[in-house]
This record gives sequence, C-alpha cells and structure tokens, in this order.
Amino acid sequence: MRSPTQQVDDALAKAEIHHSEYAGGQLYWQRWTARHAPTAAPLLLLHGGFGAWNHWIRNVDTLRQQRDVWTLDLPGLGRSGDMPEPHTIAHFAHIVLGGFNQLAGRDQPFALAGFSFGAMIAGELAVLAGARCRRCTLIGAVGISDVHVQVDLLPLPTAESSPEQAESIHHENLQRLMLHKPDAIDDLAVHLHGDNLARHHFRSRRLAATNQLAECLPHIPAKLVGIWGIEDATAGGHQAVEARRLLFQQAQPGSEFHAVPDAGHWVMYEAPDRVNQVLLGDL
Repeated sequence: MRSPTQQVDDALAKAEIHHSEYAGGQLYWQRWTARHAPTAAPLLLLHGGFGAWNHWIRNVDTLRQQRDVWTLDLPGLGRSGDMPEPHTIAHFAHIVLGGFNQLAGRDQPFALAGFSFGAMIAGELAVLAGARCRRCTLIGAVGISDVHVQVDLLPLPTAESSPEQAESIHHENLQRLMLHKPDAIDDLAVHLHGDNLARHHFRSRRLAATNQLAECLPHIPAKLVGIWGIEDATAGGHQAVEARRLLFQQAQPGSEFHAVPDAGHWVMYEAPDRVNQVLLGDL
C-alpha cells in the first residue's frame, strides 16, 4: 500500500506542470494529456476553498482517457501565488481564464467543472468565456445563500498540536463537512486535507456564504449541469438538494441535475465513478 505522499507524487508524475502569470503572482497548473486522441474539448477543473488541484485526484486519470484535462491551484491556495485585490469572484474568474488563455490559447473551447467555492468561480468564468465554454458543471456549489448551511468545524491545529492531534482534528472536520461515509475518510483524504490547509493563504468562507452563484446562474450560456451528494452537509438535507434542482431548472430549462445517493460534499472523491460519468457525458 503506497503512502498518501507517494499517491500524490504518482498522480503528479502523469501530468505536465505549467505556470501562468498574473498581476502579483503565478498560477500553478497541471495538464493531464489524453491517453488517446481527444474526442472533445479540454476539461478545466476548479477545486474548492481551502483546497488545491488534488480535490480531483480520484478523477483525473479516468477523465484523461478521453480528453485533455487541466487542473490548477486557485490564487491564494496550494502552490499558486496570493490572490490580489479585489477579492471578488469576478476577479478570480478573470485570473483563471487569463491563465488558461496563456497556456491553451484564446480561441480554445473547453468544458468546465467547479467544486464548492470553485463552482462559484466556474459560474462567473462560464459567463466571461461565452460561447467558448461548452458545458459548465457545478458540484456541491456554494454561493446560494438561501439554502446554504455553514458547518461548524473544530479549530485548526496549531504549531503546538502533535501529529496525532492534528490528524484527529482533520478527520473530524472531514466527517463534519466533506465526506459522508466513515470509510471514505481514509489516510489519503486526511493527508490531502491537512496539506491543503497548511498551504492556504486565502479564506473563502465569506464569499461562499453569499448569493452570487444563484444570481449568476441565469446568465450562463453553456449547458448547465449540477451535481450534489444527497448527504452534503452544506446543502441542508434532501429537500434542500431538491431546491437546488429547481433553481437550476428555473435558471436554464433543460439543465441537467444529478443527486448522488450516499455521498457528501466532496462527492467526486466519495463517488468518483458517478461524477466521472457525468463529466464525460457531453462526449
């Protein structure tokens, strides 16, 4: 059994590492080149708050079988530079699309998926990109204040915390916020969560509690797709997940919505096969 660190290293060894410039910093990108001739436009994946590209670690190898996949660490998170002012979702979207343009070309069409806080950015990016964005999938999205639940978490470990104490805190917070099934909280999940928290230098919870994504949804020209784990702690229960389905249908008649049973907020980690199936559904 390979250690969590080895699993991350093994995954990154399959990617090309790229960097793009923005005012005040660099974005850290990964390109997962399709194993076979791509059958559709590249897929751009945006991770969640306090996270990094590795929120997609259980997805990229399957997705790259059929298409090029781009991941990155968002500004202020992971290995990317700080997020410059203004700290707005629109500014995040401009930085990410600018970086993608630098690396993939300004005319390159793409499909887009965003998780949690990254879904807020994905919505704005889809509006900004217009017809270039062919499909916009929002997973466990925040920014829908009427039905959003702010989960209470344990305080983060301090420099005085022992490794055992830190691991216990991360495990408990993963259970409260991110994952539903106890056996999904494995050594890799705990390692990724702890490592991402240690690297973060932007706090996204204030933006997550706004209604910005709900206001953005009707303006997204791309095919709109929603994915939620039915047990998502930020959603507020089964009825609230159904309220999100209605919101998507009202924003874009004919939109897709997938409620994944027995899965929590980090649904693409807990139910990767189901999420991968949806993300490849436009091929």
